[in-house]
Amino acid sequence: MLGPLVVKAATGRELCLKRPKHRQLLAALLLRPNTTVASGLLIDYLWGERAPKSARGNLKTYIWQLRGMIAALDHRGARIETAGNGYQITVRPDELDTLFFHRLSRQGGEALRRGDIAAAEAAFSQALDLWRGEVLQGLTLSEPLNAWAGILAEDRLRVMEDLMEVRIALGRHSETIGPLRRALHENPLRERLWAQLMLALYRDGRTSDALLAYQDLRLHLIAEIGTEPGPAVRHLHQRILAADPGLDAGRDRRPAALAPAGEDPPGRAATSAPFPADAPAQLPSDAGPFIGRGGELARLGALLSAPGAGRGLVVAIDGPCGAGKSRLAVHAAHAVASAYPDGQLYADLHGTTPGLAPLTPDEVLARFLRSLNVPETGCHLDEAAALFRTHTAGRRMLIVLDNAVDASQVRPLLPGGSTSAVLVTSRSRLTTLDATMRLHLDRLSEREATDLLAACAGHERVRAEPQAAARTVELCDRLPLAVRVAGARLADNPHWPVARLAARLADADTRLDELSHGDLSVRESLAAGHELDHHPEAGELFTLLGRLDIAEVTASLVAALADRHADDVQASLDTLVRARLLESSAPDRYRMHELIRLFARAHAVRPEGGWECAGRAAHCYLLGVGAPLLLNLIGA
Repeated sequence: MLGPLVVKAATGRELCLKRPKHRQLLAALLLRPNTTVASGLLIDYLWGERAPKSARGNLKTYIWQLRGMIAALDHRGARIETAGNGYQITVRPDELDTLFFHRLSRQGGEALRRGDIAAAEAAFSQALDLWRGEVLQGLTLSEPLNAWAGILAEDRLRVMEDLMEVRIALGRHSETIGPLRRALHENPLRERLWAQLMLALYRDGRTSDALLAYQDLRLHLIAEIGTEPGPAVRHLHQRILAADPGLDAGRDRRPAALAPAGEDPPGRAATSAPFPADAPAQLPSDAGPFIGRGGELARLGALLSAPGAGRGLVVAIDGPCGAGKSRLAVHAAHAVASAYPDGQLYADLHGTTPGLAPLTPDEVLARFLRSLNVPETGCHLDEAAALFRTHTAGRRMLIVLDNAVDASQVRPLLPGGSTSAVLVTSRSRLTTLDATMRLHLDRLSEREATDLLAACAGHERVRAEPQAAARTVELCDRLPLAVRVAGARLADNPHWPVARLAARLADADTRLDELSHGDLSVRESLAAGHELDHHPEAGELFTLLGRLDIAEVTASLVAALADRHADDVQASLDTLVRARLLESSAPDRYRMHELIRLFARAHAVRPEGGWECAGRAAHCYLLGVGAPLLLNLIGA
């Protein structure tokens, strides 16, 4: 995998995979070895968004062919097995170079932590020797596969940096100069590599070259992103200018990873402020299956883990209640956490958490500063935000701000410098927040929703009742939260057929009651997002729209129905769109998710006079809306 894709038996015989789809499929399985990879995800890996209708059948054929070819080469039984609604390839750590690479990387890190620099150098060196070129070199990669390749490339670069730092600490600075220059040719904005090159040149007696290297870095940064080098590299530059004896070879043979808290390791492009003894690792658990969102996850992975990632990145994820924004952000953060060695900070801002008031920026900053070992100061918001920026400037951190209310809650929590990345989730589009990338989440596809139901309730049950499963996920509006609740109910009632739950969900009056289990409740989640107290006219319109059984409405129709001025209705519609209670995918077209409509209907108050409603319906009819709406409103 670490180079051109090659499969060899112990005898030396090599497997010839001529068809691109066979090579892509094998790569997709080997990127997640000894783990079930859902069929839907494999289809995304092979075809992306352009999957043909025959994709699932084609996938089965490719699996069967690949299984036979590997069995003929290996003679050790089936390596690829069907597992639930997916497939799994089984390999030992010493049979797959990616697994062996990560094992050696961990061994090197462990050796560093116990102070055995020689053992660390040997492990890191062996790990890098496994690479024969770029990941899956020569293979056309889909977007998700390319994202995985980017993560592995980032891991390679990080291990190479660790190896260079260890060799400099061992006094072997001369032999690091060439490899560092080659690495910088491909990664000219990597400040840690520049710092290592500067230190290696200085210890090799080439002070002028070390100072020229700093000028090269500065020119690259100004030309590419318009910033100056970080504080650690600037500090190293000043120490070289002053011929600081502490930089001499042999004075301190410990690499940065072993330097005690409070010291400023010369080889590490980090921060002039002392690092905490243990970098914070606050991400919530990522346990359980992650289904769907393959395209979004690939975009996040490629952006956050590519060489040079983290340079002032702010990624804003928005979507309606239950769309899985938090799950995606946490899963993506775990996937790229190794690219942020200075730690990960996390805060649930409680923007729409049932029963809890949103956190203020002051509260969150106090938590973050404590996590960075900054003493309590009791300062005001502006001072605390400035202090937070000071202590994050130059550090490479990943910060997840989950469940935000608006941009004003988020803005004081953005870190300083340009080496960290921020993931923000919110039901609202944070359009006033400067963001590098915006992701809008909507419903899952039917395949993804069914796969999620199967992961929660059991693949065999879903496979045995495909029509009932499809009906269930549609009644859940294909929203991840609702599908998870349905799956949890089935898992808690193993004797239920899927059709029984589908029948219970079919009753619109009780559907929201059915979509509640344990600490998961679609109704409570919706109620927390129903914050229209300051917009009473929008609230009235919301409950009125809940009584309509039509998929899409226009502003003129709503104005006639509500007997209000068109401008007032437009303002209320805009408020509902911002609150994610309505969706607008085209000018003057609005639709409401089915579960949100049921919630709105439950809160609707009947008008005092039925004739008033009928009169408005007739008005709509005369405007050309049509008889179906007339009958619907009179019936209501």
